[in-house]
Amino acid sequence: MPGDEEFALSIYQALRAQGGGAAEEISAAAGLDAEQSERGWRRLRALGLVQDHGGSVEPVEPDTALIRTMDAFHANAAERVRTAATLQNATQTLMTVYRPAVAREASQVEVEFLVDRRRKDRALQELNGTTRKFADSLHPGPMPPAQVLEDSLGRDAEMIARGVRVRAIYPQSLLQSTRSARYLSDLSELGAEVRLVDHAPFDLLIMDHMVACLPANPDDPPRSMILIRGAALIRTYVAMYEDYWLRSTPYEHGLSGQGDGESDLTPQERVVIRLMSDGLSDDQIARKMGVHRRTVQRAVAKLMERLQASSRFEAGLKLAQDREYARALRPPVTRPSAPVR
Repeated sequence: MPGDEEFALSIYQALRAQGGGAAEEISAAAGLDAEQSERGWRRLRALGLVQDHGGSVEPVEPDTALIRTMDAFHANAAERVRTAATLQNATQTLMTVYRPAVAREASQVEVEFLVDRRRKDRALQELNGTTRKFADSLHPGPMPPAQVLEDSLGRDAEMIARGVRVRAIYPQSLLQSTRSARYLSDLSELGAEVRLVDHAPFDLLIMDHMVACLPANPDDPPRSMILIRGAALIRTYVAMYEDYWLRSTPYEHGLSGQGDGESDLTPQERVVIRLMSDGLSDDQIARKMGVHRRTVQRAVAKLMERLQASSRFEAGLKLAQDREYARALRPPVTRPSAPVR
């Protein structure tokens, strides 16, 4: 900026001639107006050619200003070198230590999405054949065709023969079906540990606490399956399964769907009552129990008839006021078994 330099030089020469003084007096001696004076003084201060001293401005020798400028440059350069060294060290540490550690952790987790039926069957067969310690399963129902159940019993028998601990959780509503009840009895006789729960959210299979299989869409389980490998993700599913296991009731041979002496409710009706109390619709209850909607409607109609209620709302009120039926809303108490280690 040639203009600024001219203004600065005029002020500097006037300042040296007077040896110092007030800025206004020096500007007047240099013959500059207010704007020119401001630009000139700003330039001189940037060059370090002036210094304030007790309300007066004094000139600084060019050599002194040059030395100070070089000192500031060297100090700044040294700081830049230190910053660059710190940056280089941090970059090297992040790239050689932490990034590989995260990559190793991520590489230990694999998620596979399976849609093809043959690939799903092959993956399940391989899992059954390689499992050595634990095979835990959770099933919401409904039960698959008879041939599928027969094949499943065969695979479970093979694992149990190898010393694998097989555990399975099924909904209590299966006891209402003769075929399903027979399957549970056969599975239990093989040596599998079978428990019953009010309802389960989705199908889940956990092998050796290292592999988990679950449907990509719980509302349409046969369509697709997610296969997860790696303890980092499996731990959450194992914890969820153990929670269901502790809250479920052991299956007993010969257990039927007849009512008990306490409230004359079948296990299926107990589940319907609990889900009704949560505000679920017939369709939602049917999906959770793995039964047809008409089955739920019949159970609801039967309950309303027993309670002499004209609506679901009235039935809910009467259930809340009836101690015998209220006990049915409380899940059965089971002594917790030791979780799998």
